[in-house]
Amino acid sequence: MELIMLKYSNGYENVKGPGRNTVKLLRFSHFEITLNQRGVRMAKVLPKDYGSYLWRGGEAIAVEKEAERFTLIPAYREKLERVSRLPGVQRVKPLNQQIYRVEINAMERDSAMALLRSAPFNGIVHHAYHPKGESDTVYYLTDKIIVKLLPEGSVAEFEQLLAKYKLNFIKEYERLPRTYLLQVTASSGENPLKIANRLAEEAPVASAEPNLVNRFLPSFIPNDPLFKRQWHLAAAAGPQLVAEASVNAPEAWDHTLGERRVTVAIIDDGFDLNHPDFSGAGKIVHPRDYVDGDAHPFPEAFRGDYHGTPCAGVALAESNGRGTVGAAPGCALMPVRFPLTADDDLLIEIFNETGSIADVISCSWGPPPVYSPLPTALDDTLTDLAVCGGPRGQGVVIVVAAGNFNAPLRSQGVPGGFEWLDYGSGLIHRTFGRILNGFAAHPKVVTVAASTSLNKHAAYSNWGPEVSIAAPSNNFHPLDPNQYVGGLGIWTTDNEQYGLGFTANSNYTGNFGGTSSAAPLAAGVAALVLSANPKLTAAEVKQILQETADKIVDPDPDPILGTNRGQYDSQGRCDWFGYGKVNAAQAVQKALQLAENKP
Repeated sequence: MELIMLKYSNGYENVKGPGRNTVKLLRFSHFEITLNQRGVRMAKVLPKDYGSYLWRGGEAIAVEKEAERFTLIPAYREKLERVSRLPGVQRVKPLNQQIYRVEINAMERDSAMALLRSAPFNGIVHHAYHPKGESDTVYYLTDKIIVKLLPEGSVAEFEQLLAKYKLNFIKEYERLPRTYLLQVTASSGENPLKIANRLAEEAPVASAEPNLVNRFLPSFIPNDPLFKRQWHLAAAAGPQLVAEASVNAPEAWDHTLGERRVTVAIIDDGFDLNHPDFSGAGKIVHPRDYVDGDAHPFPEAFRGDYHGTPCAGVALAESNGRGTVGAAPGCALMPVRFPLTADDDLLIEIFNETGSIADVISCSWGPPPVYSPLPTALDDTLTDLAVCGGPRGQGVVIVVAAGNFNAPLRSQGVPGGFEWLDYGSGLIHRTFGRILNGFAAHPKVVTVAASTSLNKHAAYSNWGPEVSIAAPSNNFHPLDPNQYVGGLGIWTTDNEQYGLGFTANSNYTGNFGGTSSAAPLAAGVAALVLSANPKLTAAEVKQILQETADKIVDPDPDPILGTNRGQYDSQGRCDWFGYGKVNAAQAVQKALQLAENKP
């Protein structure tokens, strides 16, 4: 088992030996091997630092401790005010409903952590980590680990591991064979990172990864002024608009408006389910609220919920003679409210439960431009759902927004760092290390970039080989929203009575956009395709969306980076638009043709 670690060497250096011989010293995670011209001269096992790396998605990421922050799971929430008064503590901020981030002076970190672990606080305290040499990305631990056993691993061996490391068994994942959620206890003696790394080397274990807290940002930015028509569905040439910019929805609607039996789940932050465009028999099905733990996923103003309602409207607003209409007005809406700081375990549960009901899942959120690979269990969950999930057992079409930072979805690093705007704080950040959006880079999902009403690349839209298709949305400058870039906004449903809104005192807004709008638009088109041909697999739907997409021709350079990534390769794809802009009419027509030819 130890030889597996040789893949993750820290490199080697040449050391001059006696005479003309060259001795090569190779240092691995816990080996030191000296080679000469005749082969191995000396091999030595080194003490291993189990806190120096983190397994994520099958990759051992070298990590370092954060100097000025750590996490706290308090035994008593009423003691949090006392925590904020400890020497050196600058801020105590909730990461989710259980875990808090403590920001502190580096000199006071260790003493504060020791104090919080002892009486009377009795808290669970863990270091925060970042990839070695890359301080842009921060990994926050929970007290849990996700473990997958090898096929030959026995239950008895697993029980022995639980006893050896003093772990609580929490649950087995329903759709992930031999994959379990375990909890580290005070008796375990080490933090979840070190325990996970020790477990990963045990004979019956295929993978062991800490259950991390995730940070997602909604993929939107409102833009003025208001525009009063849904050009993204059907366009005619006009100011700031070309006829080719839409998805040609009316021609698709000649065949189907969408069937109620096809369910689109919108996983987001809150939904005004009293909105008139979500009314109608059977429109709303299986609502879920993973914030409050009930079936009422309404927005709450104090939480800043205002994003789910417009996303749902873009995909599914009813055709009822009132307000706006969605891409698939006849399909059913499954509203799923979740916290944007969900940990790995909660995300797995959300996707598993949603993926057993929905035919299409739309996700208008994602991580900022940092190194955020998916954990193995969540990666496996998305694969399983895309292949055999959903009520038909033929896979769920999972649609993911590419994001709004004009950033690569995967990069080994940008010389000088990559600048991006945190839309929540309004501050410019710079990522010097690697970038990976694990959701958008997953090979089974449909990753959606944004085009504009001028049928060009949206200046903010993330890009890369991972992009599947583009869909029309608004336009804005990704670093300075006050700078002009051409393009119209998206009209959709808004929150009038609940939460916050994009337009005051209105059920509708023309201020929506970003890849947050592009993703549910593509999800709505996918629902039309399944309505036209319910026998299609999720993989076939993705292929149809890509094959029937319009090839946008945009010769203009990126206004910030100065590059053009709109050139299609021999396979018919490019980094800006994937295989092109989604075309609802052509996609539905292709689905109908396949229905005629397929028994």
